[in-house]
Amino acid sequence: MESLPLYALVLFFILLLLIRIPFALIKKGWVTVTFFLLFTFLSNVFFSHGKILYSIGSIVITEEGLRLAAVRTLRIFFMVAGAKILTATTPIDVMVEALRKTLSPLEKIGMPVGDFFSVMGLTLKCFPRLKDYMGENYRNHKNNTESKGFWGRVNIVSSFLLPMFIQSIQSPEMFFQEKQGEEHQDTTTCV
Repeated sequence: MESLPLYALVLFFILLLLIRIPFALIKKGWVTVTFFLLFTFLSNVFFSHGKILYSIGSIVITEEGLRLAAVRTLRIFFMVAGAKILTATTPIDVMVEALRKTLSPLEKIGMPVGDFFSVMGLTLKCFPRLKDYMGENYRNHKNNTESKGFWGRVNIVSSFLLPMFIQSIQSPEMFFQEKQGEEHQDTTTCV
């Protein structure tokens, strides 16, 4: 698809969908994405041959470069926005199950698709608890020791990271246990 009016129409519909998503979910990660989109746009504008629209020294902006930059930048934006919309509107469990069902024909040739997605689902369920656990350990170690600069923080993280990895290997079920005060969830499906 190379038509800019068609891209503008798709952009309009994607922006309509993005408006319906809470702003807090949309803003996560957009600084990095914006730099990537800006880099994509500028690298295509300045380094493409064609009819020159503007030139200052060795910097040349061409008509074809502008068109290519717009098309390629919009393609990347569409992918990122689509991923944002999908992750904001669909629970992780549903996405993992859909991927497992889609790739399940590969099991006929011996690929362990079911096992892979079972492990992936468990891993995704553990990430929030693992993040909280790491944050709590970091705060506790930071309060108990003096950290000076970057290397001081690296020493704090290294002092609890290796023991945490060992503990997670020895007893992974600790990341599936509910904290006090949280709703009870059936952990038999996790273990």
